[in-house]
Amino acid sequence: MIAGYGLRAGVMATLCALAVGCAAPGAGDAGQAPAAPVPGAALPSRAERLADALLMADRAERAQDATALALAAQRLEQLGPKPQTEQDDAAMQRWMARLPGDARPMRGRALGPAYRSAALNPGATTQLNQTFLGGRSAQIVLKVSRGPAPQLVVRDQSDRQVCKTSDDPIKCLWVPLYTQRHSIEIVNIGPAISEFYIVFD
Repeated sequence: MIAGYGLRAGVMATLCALAVGCAAPGAGDAGQAPAAPVPGAALPSRAERLADALLMADRAERAQDATALALAAQRLEQLGPKPQTEQDDAAMQRWMARLPGDARPMRGRALGPAYRSAALNPGATTQLNQTFLGGRSAQIVLKVSRGPAPQLVVRDQSDRQVCKTSDDPIKCLWVPLYTQRHSIEIVNIGPAISEFYIVFD
């Protein structure tokens, strides 16, 4: 019985070695599909990806890093952001000019998340207003490019506070009961000027 078992085991091992599905872990070819994401792992939202790409473009431009700026421009082009100020639109046009020559033109920017850049002196406050659709997930992401993280307070049309945070990266996520304008108060509670990007989605 032991000899017969050994023969069968040897045959099975040979067949397995010839089968694609029995390849050893890590022995697949380079074109093999990547492993699936770990179940339950949180993926960055569109607003977070935009905030990251904006910071990348900002820092690459300051450092005159053409390679990093081209990569940031590609990421921005894919997200189709909507600048809310003329200054931000001018910066976006500069960054888009660094796209590789074979990159497709930007489309549907008006459908992408809105954003704006801002700077606050120590102790300064600014207030923005933004409309969010009822019954849909609303998100605000604020990421600092330089200086301390400000405090963000979001209130709905009834002056009900829906979010308050000052932890960088600042993220607020909620679902409005109905379509309404929200007030967004940003306060620099730090000792130095705070420069940041704020994204609405």
